[in-house]
Amino acid sequence: MLNVLIPTDFSDNANKAMRYAVELFGEDAKYVLVNGYEVPYSGASMLISIADILEKDSIQLLNEAKNALIAEMPKLKDNISIMAVAGAPSEALKKLTSKGEFDLVVMGTKGASGLKEVLIGSVASNVLSDVHCPVLAIPADAEMKVPSKILFAADDQILIEGKLPAALGELSNRFDAEVLILNVVPMGELRHVGNAEGQKHASKSSFEGVKHSIHFVESEKVNEGIEAFIKTTQVEMLA
Repeated sequence: MLNVLIPTDFSDNANKAMRYAVELFGEDAKYVLVNGYEVPYSGASMLISIADILEKDSIQLLNEAKNALIAEMPKLKDNISIMAVAGAPSEALKKLTSKGEFDLVVMGTKGASGLKEVLIGSVASNVLSDVHCPVLAIPADAEMKVPSKILFAADDQILIEGKLPAALGELSNRFDAEVLILNVVPMGELRHVGNAEGQKHASKSSFEGVKHSIHFVESEKVNEGIEAFIKTTQVEMLA
């Protein structure tokens, strides 16, 4: 059974990520709601008092979030637990995932409307670079649905080797989703590559274990090429 870690600061974005996770995996997963609370520097005796207060508040809010999820999905009563951890959220997640007990982190991204905003300048970016398991970052305006198409932005080496990240393959097979493998090339170079070449690599590769198709798009900036492709296709998830 999948073990899913869901960090929350109790914001609307975090609440949406929680619901996305439980709707996506349902009873096939165990969920741990975690809140990292930071204790301010102060005198020793006052520090203990403040830490106790912050921990109690964190546990109370976590229980409220847990109970709200169970009210919506009663069958998950035994699948959801909580954890209040002292420290910065990104450091807490790094420590928790380093033990190898979690298969996935699902978290919201604040005010992120584009690819660059999701990946840069947010708690999500720190988590993506530091944690020891895959991360699903859920933008605030993302539609909640089981993915039927997953876009995987791949470089030339990926196409040559024909290997998908193991977690991506497992996720796509779990939902019987098609992986759209996208390679962004510089302007004017599309004539030198083509789907036939990509399919040639794929037929001899581990891509065979996953429902997939291979695509190319021209752009001088990779993130802009990816976003342009997303606008022309109905994908529900980006890897």
